[in-house]
Amino acid sequence: MICRPSSAPTAPGTSPKGTPRARYAGKMFAPFVVLAIAGTVVALITSRRKSANAAWAEAARRLRIELKPTNGFAALSGKLSMRGSIDGFTVWINTFQSNDKTHTRYRLRMPSLALGLKLSRQSPLAAISRFFGGKDIEVGQPLFDRQIMIKGDYSEQVRAFLTPARRVAISELVTAYRGATVSDTEIEVVQGFTSDTDELVSILLRLVSLARVLSKEEPALDRPAATRLAGDAGEALAELQQETPEGDPWIEFARKTQEAELSYVHGDIKEAADAFEQLSKQVPADLGLKAWRDKTRRRLEAEEEQLPTVPEDAGTAAEVSERLFHPDNYSFDTIDMFEADYEGKSVRWSGELKRLRRFDHDRDFGDEPGTKAVFAVYNLTNDMFAGREIDAVVHLPVATADLLDTGDVRTFTGTLARCDPSMRNFFVTNGALV
Repeated sequence: MICRPSSAPTAPGTSPKGTPRARYAGKMFAPFVVLAIAGTVVALITSRRKSANAAWAEAARRLRIELKPTNGFAALSGKLSMRGSIDGFTVWINTFQSNDKTHTRYRLRMPSLALGLKLSRQSPLAAISRFFGGKDIEVGQPLFDRQIMIKGDYSEQVRAFLTPARRVAISELVTAYRGATVSDTEIEVVQGFTSDTDELVSILLRLVSLARVLSKEEPALDRPAATRLAGDAGEALAELQQETPEGDPWIEFARKTQEAELSYVHGDIKEAADAFEQLSKQVPADLGLKAWRDKTRRRLEAEEEQLPTVPEDAGTAAEVSERLFHPDNYSFDTIDMFEADYEGKSVRWSGELKRLRRFDHDRDFGDEPGTKAVFAVYNLTNDMFAGREIDAVVHLPVATADLLDTGDVRTFTGTLARCDPSMRNFFVTNGALV
């Protein structure tokens, strides 16, 4: 009689029921793996939420506005919001979802301008609209008209409202934050989600500064802006330095920003560096000021190592203008390229004389007597919006004034000394007529 075991022996490497041990173990541990991953994700979300909440709470404290309590995964899919009043303006910062991304919206509400105003950066769609007959308002400053889409119910009132100082302030905001919009009642900027306290504070304070410039006439800013537009950067700098709009820190901030930029354009690099350093302490994460601050630091370092060079030909006015003043360039991009590739190089350009004056002393060209001539040397063709006349401000000998009349088309030589990126002006020293 053969005795059979009640069950077959367990084969090596199998479970009692014949299941491979690896598969058996995997089934046992799979829930733990899932739980571990889920725990890591939750911990990450919780950490980011805490970090974001802390940053927003600190920003609210520094801005002296109220942070709205939030629930949920605030750093990823929840909502963060703060609201309050600064200098009489109602302000908000909040997050929202769009295209599966979290964005941060900065808004400022101001008393209505009653102009039906809507300002934003020009876009290719605007150019297409113009091609088919659509129009926006133009203020007569080609640079501003090319950069900013202007809509409004009353064209003449809008033109009168957009003074030189207001155009400068609006251009600065739109240059630094390309999605910025300005309407009759609101200024808005939309950026990616941030848990950087300095960024939250800096952008909102930039909006408040612009709102102050928009809400009141300010000769301390208007006169220098008009002077700068005429090509007298040095004179504009002197006007800004003489003005002291006491009692309004926001206007003073705008004045100091313009003064710092013009100091750089004028060649006073150390003064510009100090000014941008101080301004950056007030708004440490402002994109425009940060770029200028870093640029002045690099320029100071470069000047310490710079060796004399023999001037080379810069190229034609068309080549230089099209490259430096491309629509995608920020003002500090233009400065970077000018200093790297064109400063100190010689030119032989032609243009139509727009303005002319003799001087014994000039803030752009120094103490030696001379003639200051402004020539229109090129008209930009590198965008679809509008042409833009490029001017060369040329230092010529005193006697040259007797040889020129407004409207003359003449050829001149000289050395590229500086570039004003905001007004699209070149400054040419050692000038001579050909």
